[in-house]
Formats: sequence, structure tokens, C-alpha cells
Amino acid sequence: MFPARNRFWRTSYGFSIAVSLACLLSTGGVDAADEPEKNQDWWSFQPLKRPELPAVQGTDRIREPLDRFVLARLEARGLTFAPDADKATWLRRVTFDLTGLPPTPDELLAFLEDTSPAAHERVVDRLLDSPRYGETWGRMWLDLVRFAETAGFNADPTRPLAYKYRDYVIRAFNKDMPYQQFVAEQLAGDEINPGSPEALAATGYNRMWPDESNASDVLLARQAALNDLTGNVGAAFLGISIGCAQCHDHKFDPLLQSDFYQLQAFFSGITLQDKRPVASGGALNKLEKAQHDWLAETAPLRDELHAIETAGRRILGEEKRLKFPAEVLEAIDAHPSMRTPKQHQLAFWSERQIELKEDQLHTVLDDFQRDRREALRKQLAEANKRQPKPSTETNVMAVCEISSQPPMTHLLATGSYEYPQEETPPGFPVVLRRDENDVPKITPPRTNTSGRRTALAQWLTDPQNTLTWRVAANRIWQGHFGHGIVENANDFGTQTAPPSHPELLDWLATELVRVGGSWKTLHRQIVLSATYRQQPFRKELLTERTKTEDPGNSLYWHFPRQRLTAERIRDAWLVTSGQLNEVMYGAGVRPELPPKFGGAAAWKISENPADRVRRSVYVFAKRNLPYPMLQAFDLPDMHESCGCRTQTTIAPQALMLFNSELVLSAAEQLSRRVRDDVKTADPQAAIAQLWRVTYGREPQPAELTKAQEFLAEQQSLAANAGGDPATATQSAWTDLCHALLNANEFLFVE
Repeated sequence: MFPARNRFWRTSYGFSIAVSLACLLSTGGVDAADEPEKNQDWWSFQPLKRPELPAVQGTDRIREPLDRFVLARLEARGLTFAPDADKATWLRRVTFDLTGLPPTPDELLAFLEDTSPAAHERVVDRLLDSPRYGETWGRMWLDLVRFAETAGFNADPTRPLAYKYRDYVIRAFNKDMPYQQFVAEQLAGDEINPGSPEALAATGYNRMWPDESNASDVLLARQAALNDLTGNVGAAFLGISIGCAQCHDHKFDPLLQSDFYQLQAFFSGITLQDKRPVASGGALNKLEKAQHDWLAETAPLRDELHAIETAGRRILGEEKRLKFPAEVLEAIDAHPSMRTPKQHQLAFWSERQIELKEDQLHTVLDDFQRDRREALRKQLAEANKRQPKPSTETNVMAVCEISSQPPMTHLLATGSYEYPQEETPPGFPVVLRRDENDVPKITPPRTNTSGRRTALAQWLTDPQNTLTWRVAANRIWQGHFGHGIVENANDFGTQTAPPSHPELLDWLATELVRVGGSWKTLHRQIVLSATYRQQPFRKELLTERTKTEDPGNSLYWHFPRQRLTAERIRDAWLVTSGQLNEVMYGAGVRPELPPKFGGAAAWKISENPADRVRRSVYVFAKRNLPYPMLQAFDLPDMHESCGCRTQTTIAPQALMLFNSELVLSAAEQLSRRVRDDVKTADPQAAIAQLWRVTYGREPQPAELTKAQEFLAEQQSLAANAGGDPATATQSAWTDLCHALLNANEFLFVE
């Protein structure tokens, strides 16, 4: 059906044989290449169909339709669900899952006292309505798009408006924006909804690539940015490693090198702007036409002035211009209003490296040029008063297009921009096309934009897309159970094991389509399911059958224990100690760094102390200097898309827990809080409150006894060291709180 597939394992160009051979040796051969047709039949490339609900014996355990898929697999192995978790355990689990924070003692008490059948539903609805939900699930999306507020590489300059993209993501999750709209606005918000500042902020997605601000090879920098964006679209939205087809056809999956560049062609015309007019499509058309007419009217003035000033700039920047090839210099010298889309892109990387001071121009001009320049500037200042201006503008890190004819995209031999081959128009990966007629339906919405990215968004979010909905559903499941139905959430290709529950995955994907792309609806079904409400592992659950049939719990016969993410650990410290500042949105905040940490790259801490204790999603995302506490607990590298965080156990974590000023301060504040809460000198009441705040449950009698003994011992040690009684008491309580904040029960969710 697809003749292009016949070239799947063909070496594209004779001079790339050496590179291809090196790649083959590094990957251990091309086992998958021997059966390309089989790879095209891989499960993830097959049409998405809604499966029938399987029959099960234990119908009394079914709470949601999805339970049938899990229970059917368990019963086939002679297993069944574990009993329900107690209410306190489930409440702590679901509160962390949906808001990233522990439940409060008041929330625990209210839930324990609510004996109605709808008690769990009421909790879930409350949590999904909380603004904390968007901060938590938005963080997951920021991992995928490698969000950062700096560019990376050696200089790592700040991107001062990047936070607006982060804020857009949080708002989108809180509004339960349909997934299809969420995808479309990120790819093409400037095309589909130019009247929305939020949609324009969403296009910041297209600028999240790491960037070498002083790149000596500007053409390479441009190509690297487009390559990075193309690979991320494949990973984040489609769950395919299309970035591996940049230099040659994919070695294991049926992805062609031409697929990579056809996908890249959708983005070839983007230009980067930090200020955009906010107007409806029709109003924007009128504005652009009026601006075009004004530019034509003033062209003689502007051209003459530009010629004089360009001559001066060439002299002032002569030394810095030497490293740029002719194509880049042509882009630099072109008047901004006359630049092509590609010239705008090249100017972005090159102009900032020259950094001329405009007030020095007169020093390199002769008398006639100086006088003529001043006369032209006065005339142009008068003309500028008539220049059409938008009624509303927004400062935002966005992309747009300035032409309906983007620059050509070529297939690059060995992935090098220096060896362009045949032109590759916009197109979808061959293996994902439904038929030969599945081609981009591109309709430019305005004169100065191509409509390409809108066409891509429409294809990606089509209900029949084989990957988009599976990938999204898998991410939601993974967010609740710690691992996905597909283990590698960013790669559904042949190098990732097939899904553990393929029918369940397809049911969740089609359910996400059925409910209009509502993530919250799927969350609700998952956290209210019997699968989710099971007990965590207990020794009494372990039998000979569970040990032999499913020792790794891949079939979900109990709830998997999970460590809190880095942000949830820090936020839990802050909220339990009563320090958390819940103010939302805005530029990244800068908490204190450890002494002498970061050297010259260290940031200046936020002046307002309240800003330093805001949620971790708002901590300044500096690529080359991640916040050390978050980095110690596996904050992902902001240069790469992260589909699932690693969970390490390393010495720096223990040292951080034991010595960090953040946790020590939290312990001290927590000790004061719990004693103030109970308003009594009875240590047992304060200890009980401490357990409710930190663990979300009542302490056991033995825990009460041990805690009291610990307090007495620590007070005695402090007193013997010469402390007064009040200081000794405070020190003992701080030590107890510090111990609880270090404990596994605090750091893990069951």
C-alpha cells in the first residue's frame, strides 16, 4: 500500500555508508531490520478500536469499567484484587496524586466521619477542583517538553518570558482543557486563536529547545533547534523516537528519514517573537494589510535610512561579522520588515552576537551620511505616527509566521545541513497514515501564515490517530500507578516491551476520546476504581501463587508503593510546617542555595522571603544549575524530554534529608505548629497531631510511647548540654519532627 516503505532499510546516500556502519556497530546490529513488514504490524501502529469489556467472576469487586480489564488478567492467573485500603491510606494516596500535597488533619477527620456511599466521590471532586491539581499535573507536562527558564549550553542566558508557558500549562490543566485543544494551541495557537493571550503563550512550546546563544555556526544552530523540536513532537505527542531517524532510516521502527524531515517541515517557517498583537483572525488580517500598505508607503525612507545605518554597522561589527557566512550576513543586513522567514531565524542567532551600540553609529559615518541620517529619522518619526498599531499586544515568548510560504525543508544526508538532498514537503510518518489520501490538509487562515502547524494539530488529535490518544492515556495511568501500561512512555516503538494490558490501554484511550479529551474525567474513573483503591503490599498478601504468578505486581494485585517526586517532598515539608505560600503564577522564584553552591552561576535569591517558600513548580528552572534539593531527588535534565522520572537511592539524598537547612527549618516550624494546634501542654495530644500532619493517620499506641521516650531522652541531652528547659523542649520536638520528615512513611505513598 505504501511504496515508500520499500526503502525502509535502504542506505539513502553512498557517502553515508561509513556513518551508517558506525551506527550499526554501536547498536549491535539490525536484527529488527530483517523483518520490516513485521515491524509495521507492531501493536502501536494498528488502528485504535474500543475493546469489549471482559467478563469476570468477581463482579462484586468492580467499581469502574476499567477494573474488568485488570481483574480478568488476575483471574486468568488465579489471582484477585487485594482488599480495599483503609480510608486514611487512600486519602493520602489520592491527595498526593491529584494535588501533590498531603491531606490536612481537617480533611482527614472530615473524610473519616463521612460514612455516606459518596464519600470517596466527594473527595475526588474536591481535589480535581483544587488549583493545586494544575500545578501537580502541569509539572508532568513540563517534564515532557523540557521546560526551562534559561537556554542552556555554556552561557545559559535567561528566557525572561518562559514562565508564561508554564503558567499556561497549569491553567490548562486546571480548566480541564480538552486535550485536542491543549495540543493544538501549543503547536499553533497563533494560527487558530490569535485573539487569546493564553493561546499565544502556548506557542512557547515551540521555543523550549536548548539554545547556544553564541553559536559560531548559525546555520547549524538553526538546524539543531528544528531537529530538537521535531524530536520532541514525536516523543511528547506521538510516543515515537523519530529523532533517531534524523541521520538515517530508523534502525528498529518503520520510521523513514524522510518522515523526520516531513514532520520538521511543519515548523520550518516559525519566527520567534516576544510581543504579539492580540486580535481575532479578521482583525489581524486588517491590521496586517494596513501595516503592509504603510510599509509600502514608507519604503523609500526606510530603505535609504537602512542603507546608511547598515554601512555603519558593517564597520562597527567588522570583526564579529567575520565568523558568519554570506547567507547569515545577508540576513543580518536585510531590513527586518523585508526579511524572509529563514532570514528572521538566522538573524535571531546572529544579531545578538554582534551587539552594537546604536549611539556609536555616528562615529563611523561621514558628514553627509550623518546629516542625511538625521533628516531621514525625522521624516520617519512623522511617518511612524501614521503607522497602524494593534489595539492590544501581549509580551509573551511565542512563535508566529510572517509568510504563507515557509522556507523549503530538505532531507539532509547524514543529518548535516551542509548536504541537503530532495525537498520534503509537510507530511505525516508513513507508517501512521491511514491510507494514501492521509495527507496534510493545509489551509492558511491568514495571509501571513502557512496553516501548516494547524494541519498537524488536526491530524494529531484526530480520534483515529493510532498513537496520540494511547500515549496520553498511558501518561495518565502512569501518573497514578508510578509506571505506565507501556513502560517507556515516550517510545511506543519496537524497542519498548508491549503493553502489560493492551485492551485496557485501548479502552482508556477511546474513553479519553469519548469524554472529549477530559483528563479529569479519566482521573476520576481511575482513582475511584477498585484497582486503585487496593491495599498496598502487606506480608499477608504474599502467597505462593502471588510469588510465582506475579512477583513484580505487573498485574496490579495490590497498589504499588511509590516515592514522592522531588517537588512533592519539598512541598510536603513546606505545607506540613505551615510555611507554604500558595500564590500562583509569575516568573520563577529563587530560594536560598547551599553556601558556595554554583559559583558564578548561582542566582540571587528572591528578595521577598515569602517567594522562597512557594510551590516547587515555580522554582526558577535554570538548565545548568537545577535547584540542588530537587536535583538530588531526580529532577529530570531540562535538556531532554522526560517521559518517566527515575527513582534513585543515593547518598546525597540522605545527606540532604539530614543536613539541609530547608528540612531543618521545616522541622522547627512543624514542632511549633503541632503544639500550637492542640493548645495544650499534653505531649500525647501534640504527638497525635504530628502524626496526622505528617502521615495522615493516627499514631499507634506503641508509636506514642516511643515518641514520648524519644522526647524525654532528647530533652535530657539538651539540658545536660547546658540549655534552658524551654530551649531543651524546643530542641527535642524539632529532633522528633526532623526524624518524621526523614522517615520512609513520609517520603513514600502507599
